[in-house]
Amino acid sequence: MIEFKPFESKPIIRMAFQLNSETHQWMLLEDDTWIVSEKTENTTNFIRFRADESVKDLDWVVQCTEFDTYHCSDKVFRERNIVPE
Repeated sequence: MIEFKPFESKPIIRMAFQLNSETHQWMLLEDDTWIVSEKTENTTNFIRFRADESVKDLDWVVQCTEFDTYHCSDKVFRERNIVPE
């Protein structure tokens, strides 16, 4: 018989930033790969990330590793993380 057992999740600290249309620009490159850019005085920074749904203003980009960066809606991010107001 298949039996489910309870497991407590490990506490984790996520590295993330919130997209803001006033300072960021993002666009779909191909399939589920997006890019976000932020222009500062002398440079423009780019980050690639995965997204399985449409990316909206005030959503989040989460980085697990250098090669695992993904989109998270604001609603889901706030459900799973403590976000200071």
